[in-house]
Amino acid sequence: MSTYPEPRNEIVAHLLRLFDERQREAYEERAGILEFNAGLSRDHAECMAILDVIRREFILTKRSRN
Repeated sequence: MSTYPEPRNEIVAHLLRLFDERQREAYEERAGILEFNAGLSRDHAECMAILDVIRREFILTKRSRN
């Protein structure tokens, strides 16, 4: 298992504990892109990344039920 940096926001950290390895990797990649390429602060990038992964997971799950 990989070692990832601990998020600064406690809500983000709590939600990440619920993620599997694939979801966590998607979060880390998205957070890095948002912070370094889009120029967001680390805190903002972490929050936006977790929302993005949750949104994608929910949409995929919702579509698969139809």
